[in-house]
Amino acid sequence: MSETINISRYSESMRPGKVKRCFVVALFVTLFAPSVPAVWGAQFEVDKLEKALAAPPHVPQQSQDLASNFLNHTLPKLLANDEQLAQRLGFGDRMSNQVTIDRVFSMMVIRREDVLSLIERRETVRPIDLVNNTNNWLEDQEGRLVPKRIVFLLKANESTSSSVTLEQSGDGSSWRIIQFGAPKLSQAINQHGSSEGSSFLLWIADLNRHYLGNIQNHLVTLKVLFKDRLLNGDPGDKQPITPEYLAKLKQLYEELEFPKKLRRPEPAEAPRRTQSPAQTQPPIPAR
Repeated sequence: MSETINISRYSESMRPGKVKRCFVVALFVTLFAPSVPAVWGAQFEVDKLEKALAAPPHVPQQSQDLASNFLNHTLPKLLANDEQLAQRLGFGDRMSNQVTIDRVFSMMVIRREDVLSLIERRETVRPIDLVNNTNNWLEDQEGRLVPKRIVFLLKANESTSSSVTLEQSGDGSSWRIIQFGAPKLSQAINQHGSSEGSSFLLWIADLNRHYLGNIQNHLVTLKVLFKDRLLNGDPGDKQPITPEYLAKLKQLYEELEFPKKLRRPEPAEAPRRTQSPAQTQPPIPAR
């Protein structure tokens, strides 16, 4: 799966600044449009989910077409005459660099409530339960599990240093672009990801942490992408998801006081009215 483009300049008769601004506005509207609310809770068979994570992700044609259309049409117009922007987004230092789709990874997202609910269950921890929900997966008409988010690594001038990330709508009827560029993350995924496509990207959204995950024999192992004080590890180090690791996550949430920041302030109680001495009635004597 490889779509090649040549990023070329506009003709002198066009207004590249005005055209670029229009495309930037249109793209940002697409990127930051509100998502369909996520539905949480385990939904899928564990064995089926483990097989989906241990294999390259199923990429629907609609998502592949959107990624290719982005490379062939939107990206050239966005980067035209702006070599500095192209370099910052990881597309090389020359406008003539070819950009192709290199590899594809599924992206799994976990949040604070997922971690805490798994800890509070006080039963055998199954790391797979962290991503066993419809926020991360949908089942297509043929019964295949399709990840809600797919990362397409992009290769520019034979160097993988950029990406475009797509997300399904809540009912799986459409796809949209939610991120592009991310050169440091893309380079780290390319360096530490499995060439066989058996890795997946794990994003702990509340803590803004990214790891590469692998699953084998019901055990999920994380690979550190960036130096991480939580794991006290360096890029490339491996860490299985264990109760101890989940406890570290919980501790980090507590240190950052996430619950306090996220909790809505309670309404102040109305002051109680007290009676003045003039309003106080003397007791009625018993007869």
